[in-house]
Amino acid sequence: MSHPQPKVKTPVGDAPVVPVFLIGAGMYLAWFGVHYWRSDVKWPTDPVKAVLQGKPLPAATQTPTADQAAVLAAAKQEAAIAAASPAGAASGTGQAPGSSTAGGRGSGSSSRDANLNIGKLLAAPYGWSSGTEWDDLVLLWDRESGWSNTAQNPSSGAYGIPQALPYTKMPKAAWPPDKGGSADPHAQIAWGLAYIKARPGYGSPSAAWAHETTYGWY
Repeated sequence: MSHPQPKVKTPVGDAPVVPVFLIGAGMYLAWFGVHYWRSDVKWPTDPVKAVLQGKPLPAATQTPTADQAAVLAAAKQEAAIAAASPAGAASGTGQAPGSSTAGGRGSGSSSRDANLNIGKLLAAPYGWSSGTEWDDLVLLWDRESGWSNTAQNPSSGAYGIPQALPYTKMPKAAWPPDKGGSADPHAQIAWGLAYIKARPGYGSPSAAWAHETTYGWY
């Protein structure tokens, strides 16, 4: 004598447990695939564990755009050059002792507040737009350039908000206007954030700021 299969109540009537479970599992896996599969490597159980533990769902990291990939590649190249230098110093970032990079303000310079707003937006995907990481990023680029997108170190020629040297490491839009660029703060900040992320020994504004306070450059 066969036993009837357990059923579960649904909005459209009673249904067998197993098919309902399989449909639900399929829908979850489809949702998981859309949110995580192409952009970030996570186990399908991670979102479930997060919900059961009362934590927010793990964020999916978006696939970088072509522009973001180019910025990251340039930052990695800069990091490789820095790692190969005799003193281990970055090949162009930082403020020369006794110089005033913030003195580079001039025509075409965006206000500090405007550049801070851009920085907060661009730092958000890194998880650096609040808390200690954001505070340390503000301190870092306040010391380096005063968040001026036209700041130039008169001794080394380091340029822009992140004080890149040579300035050609940044996208052309970030270059000085007299060199064919437009001192675009978006391009400068995007490059600077990617540089901090890719630079060995940094990986975050707090680590870069710690290096800055110890050695006077990052």
